[in-house]
Amino acid sequence: MRRSLIRDRRPARSVALLTAATVLCGLLTPSTAYAAPSAPPSPTADAPGRPVPEAPVPRESPSAQAAELPTATELEKVRAVFEIEVGEATKEWRDATDTNFVFKVYDKINAANFPVTKAEAYRIYKVMLDNATAPDATAFIRTGVFDFAARDRVERQRRQEAWDRTVQLRREILIDVDIVDFDDVMLNDNDQMFVYKVHQKAKPEHPKLKKGAFDAFGGDAAVWKDFIENKMRVLHHQDQLDYLDRLNQENQEAARREAARMAKKDACDRVPLIAVAAWLDLADDDFLRELLKTPELADPAHREIKNAAGLALAGVAADWDRFIRTGVTEARARDDARVLREREEADRQKVRDLKAKADASRLRPRLAAAAAEVAANGTWDQVKDFLAKGQYTVLEQAFAGVTAGRRGWHVRSAGGDAWATPGTQPSNAVTAPLGDATWKIVPGLADPNCFSLESATRVGSYLRIAPNLRVQLAGNDGTDGYKLNATWCAKPGRDGSAANVTLEAKAHPGRYLRQYWGELWAANGLSKENNFDTDGNFAADISWIPVGPNPWITTKIDERWLNEDWWGWNGLGPQTQAENILNGIRYKRFQKGGGFWSAEYGVKRILEPMLTKYLESGGRSIPGFVPREDTLYLPDGQGMCNHFPGPRSIYYHPSIGPKLIYGAIFDRWAGLGYERSRLGYPTSDEMDYPGVPGKRVSYFQKGRIEHTPSEGAKEYYN
Repeated sequence: MRRSLIRDRRPARSVALLTAATVLCGLLTPSTAYAAPSAPPSPTADAPGRPVPEAPVPRESPSAQAAELPTATELEKVRAVFEIEVGEATKEWRDATDTNFVFKVYDKINAANFPVTKAEAYRIYKVMLDNATAPDATAFIRTGVFDFAARDRVERQRRQEAWDRTVQLRREILIDVDIVDFDDVMLNDNDQMFVYKVHQKAKPEHPKLKKGAFDAFGGDAAVWKDFIENKMRVLHHQDQLDYLDRLNQENQEAARREAARMAKKDACDRVPLIAVAAWLDLADDDFLRELLKTPELADPAHREIKNAAGLALAGVAADWDRFIRTGVTEARARDDARVLREREEADRQKVRDLKAKADASRLRPRLAAAAAEVAANGTWDQVKDFLAKGQYTVLEQAFAGVTAGRRGWHVRSAGGDAWATPGTQPSNAVTAPLGDATWKIVPGLADPNCFSLESATRVGSYLRIAPNLRVQLAGNDGTDGYKLNATWCAKPGRDGSAANVTLEAKAHPGRYLRQYWGELWAANGLSKENNFDTDGNFAADISWIPVGPNPWITTKIDERWLNEDWWGWNGLGPQTQAENILNGIRYKRFQKGGGFWSAEYGVKRILEPMLTKYLESGGRSIPGFVPREDTLYLPDGQGMCNHFPGPRSIYYHPSIGPKLIYGAIFDRWAGLGYERSRLGYPTSDEMDYPGVPGKRVSYFQKGRIEHTPSEGAKEYYN
């Protein structure tokens, strides 16, 4: 229900009278001859309840010392040495400074097995050269080396699987080109040496293969790879055709028999399996029967070949021949394609599993969104890249509060006590980065099923619970007690939103990360001994919205829009234009009006259609023309108004539209009772009286008010 206005709704007068100036849409500010109105009480707000008073903004006192890291202990260095598989933790390792220890990691670690860890050690060493007091080396020894080594081990397994497939491909190719005297050394050699050994082992009756290997040996990596994967079989086939041509010139029947034998051998090669010599002289149907008995065709990996062989055998002689010559190759291609699809699907499933875990964590919406996009739309290469690297680049989040009056406030600390704060609105810019409000979400230091929140700007420092239950940003000292107090278990939000999260303290079950008047505590909402444990607003105070990293300061306009629903979303609607500043006055456009901030009056709104009238009338370009109250609904339930210093006001009635009224004419109309007077609502802006210099007039529903410097303002009725 709209609230009625109190009797006297005139805006307060300014100390100085307005100077005469013509502005947009015919507005003329009153001259010094106009009578100055007296200051009335403030008008009643149109809110369905009293507006939330502006809350005090926490002023953090960061403690840099709290975020400092004690240097790594000898035991931590021993553990790090063991982790990177470089042998014993000798005295040289144990006695090294943290910076020198990191350099030794870079120098001694196996680059093939730990490429990511080696690169990170080098990056951190460079950081330390530029800033010897940075905590990066200590944090790397204490936690980072384990994270990167684990990533390397996962990728090592993937590389090994890929290399196993390369070795298998080489084995199949060698069998196919009649090189059977190979060993594991040859199969696992680098590409260039493999090509060289093909040249050595190729049979004299395969001159094109032998020469092709010799030519490729002198090329580069791309040439070696192309020779192995594409040209070896082609050159061998050309050697076979040359041999058959020569044989055909000598004995056509012998050439036919040899061609049939070659076809059967090639069919075996496609499986692949080494052909038994006796099979090559069998009738085609008997050859298929022997093929179907092999363990290779019992392997599900070759099910397309097995099915095709069975169908061929059930047919006639032409079907047997076709399978041997082309069908087995086509079936192998289908098997290979299926295996690739299965491998790709397995990788996509890993990404989907990451998304599911990120969703379940409630702390990693960026990871969940990135994983969903890659799994659904990424190429296989993009999927593999995400598993190897991309998933680790979206672990940073910020956290915003949900308590009314504290929305738009983010968890923040630069060391020592942590706070929820909107930041301090800058005077010379629309906004600025809040700073120290981004957190890397990592597996819990004391429980990998929970989480720890590491500062994105102070490596190695985490949000932890102090002995007095205050939540602080403090450096990880490596102790079990620290790890326990820096571990939080994510639970569903208590504010009714399924997307929000609460963080229960691992060290204090039943206590949650809570903002209490901007301070952060581990609170239970039960105790009457501690103010921060009160049950008032507890469900909202412990609920958080995970948002994107690097939040900006919440401006005063946004803070009110976020925290007073009647004023913001339900009143102004969504934002349509970015905030800007003119003459020290901030303005943001919304769907149903505009929000304004001034140092004199704070945050006020002007609803449409008064906003359009205000802007057309000069708006912030006129000194002092700024709303001093929110748009008010008038007692008749139809009209609205906005008051400004001066005095100036915009009044609106649906059948008339918004009109500007000010100065002595406004003062006279106010004395008569505003829109409830006999004159009713203004139907025009104040304007020059036609044909009478110096005379001003405003028209109303049932009359007009005229003003001259000598006679003042007088009303006339229709």
